[in-house]
Amino acid sequence: FPKRLQSALKALCCLARAGSALQAQTISEAIGVPKAETAKIMQLLVWGGFVVSRRGTKGGFHLAASPDSITMGKVIDFFLSRHPETTEDHFPVIRALQQALAPCEQKFAELTLANVTDFPGCTATSQRVRNLRPGSRKTNVRKGVVASR
Repeated sequence: FPKRLQSALKALCCLARAGSALQAQTISEAIGVPKAETAKIMQLLVWGGFVVSRRGTKGGFHLAASPDSITMGKVIDFFLSRHPETTEDHFPVIRALQQALAPCEQKFAELTLANVTDFPGCTATSQRVRNLRPGSRKTNVRKGVVASR
């Protein structure tokens, strides 16, 4: 998957685990992606109808629908339609790989955001989100530094 798609999936998981609106800075720190790139990703997610944004001090991003109605397939299709992968499927080995991966891709596409956030790996992101909420202790994810706001 393209890096931007991977970051978008992480951001959606972050929002699903938070259960409330988050600012781009908080999402950026939680998923380990620079703020400028996170802002672009969030805008794409808004355009795709996956996320709603609200300006202002009480603003931020939140899911446009419940996590159980957002499928990985919809998100993947949206991102790949804007940035199609270039494959060299004229090589037999690439065609064989595509055929072998097709069932896995189909199963993954059927997973909902709610299914994915139930995996243990999302707990770390959830903990980072709680630590980064306004009024709480702020954790610098990249350096492991903890500071009070």
